[in-house]
Amino acid sequence: MPCPTGTFTARWLVPVCQRPICGGWLRVEQGKVVALEASSPPGDCIDLGDVAVLPGLVNCHTHLEFSDLPSPLGEPGGALPAWVATVVRHRLAQATDSPSVIAQRRASAIVAGCAESTAAGVRLLGEIATLPWLEGDAATAATAEELRIIAFAETLGLRSERANQTFQAAEDWIRQSMSRRSLGRNISFGYSPHAPYSTSLELVDRCVSQACRFRLPLAMHLAESREELQLLDEGRGPFREVLESLGAWQADAFPQPGGVGECLKRLARAPRCLVVHGNYLTDDQITFLATQPQMSVIFCPRTHAFFQHDPYPLSRLLEAGVRVGLGTDSRASNPDLKLWEEVRHVLATVPAVTVESVLKMATLWGADALGQSDCGRLAVGARPGLWTLPTSATDETELWQAIANATAPCPLG
Repeated sequence: MPCPTGTFTARWLVPVCQRPICGGWLRVEQGKVVALEASSPPGDCIDLGDVAVLPGLVNCHTHLEFSDLPSPLGEPGGALPAWVATVVRHRLAQATDSPSVIAQRRASAIVAGCAESTAAGVRLLGEIATLPWLEGDAATAATAEELRIIAFAETLGLRSERANQTFQAAEDWIRQSMSRRSLGRNISFGYSPHAPYSTSLELVDRCVSQACRFRLPLAMHLAESREELQLLDEGRGPFREVLESLGAWQADAFPQPGGVGECLKRLARAPRCLVVHGNYLTDDQITFLATQPQMSVIFCPRTHAFFQHDPYPLSRLLEAGVRVGLGTDSRASNPDLKLWEEVRHVLATVPAVTVESVLKMATLWGADALGQSDCGRLAVGARPGLWTLPTSATDETELWQAIANATAPCPLG
């Protein structure tokens, strides 16, 4: 819900961009933080009591078109290529309806996913937009609760005809939406060349060029599975079999010289890039990412667990200084869109990573990955949304423990 106007004090304020403040206060006007102080609260403060006040959460990676699924597609532990084939079959099964029915069903799922995300504390969301996406009233409904969306127009195609088709559709949609502001002030845009197994390097380069031209962010699924690496390095394996079965195989596209490393170098030309998943990034690739401040890696913990991938290289990424954000991915590989459950999953499975770091992944670093410096933090000038967690902590150690034990944040309002 929209952040209320007023002056508030609480046991703890957790700006995330600086050390927690015990007993401070902040003032909010029309959703914007206009004062944040560690001093004694003024007389007109509303005392929120024994809670910690946090900024709204940031979900860096979703596919909201699947938000109407009651459970994930496929079986836990299944190989990614087989799951991709299942997703394609799911889409084809719905493609027998008229275009207007398909668009309406997708819009309803996206709006439902936005509502679920907002209720779960998300203030900023990175969405992979399969076209047609939202228009008009549906877009207004999706952002009615002050949710901000970065919509990455998806492109794919190994064959030039398909690549040209999806690229032109993405470019037309972005141009029209930006020129008319038809989707409102809370939705902005980027490009998403889908993944190396579905997208030619030429198409990646075209998306990067447009991202540079219009100063837009870019997102791409990369280093997601061992089968992807095998396809890039050897031109064979389960992904080739799936592509052949779908009639999408392009013999001259693979093997791909340089593999993931070459793709990273091309993506690095973009003004801002999200490397989605990165489950199998090598040490050399992590070192490269650490030299590219415009690039971030997006970890989707419960989707990673659904596929039973090898242990995620989170500690190596953070130690190298790579910015990491969190995502839920979609209900096609996750039971829900509750970002706090991703936080809890990381804390339960990667004990070497601190609570403070995981909270930054879910707020500050995610917002910075998406280029939204007024989200994910409590700071003067920010519009983060305010959320609370109960705590009677008397010091920072107890505070971080309380955050780690919290089941979910609650909205202030």
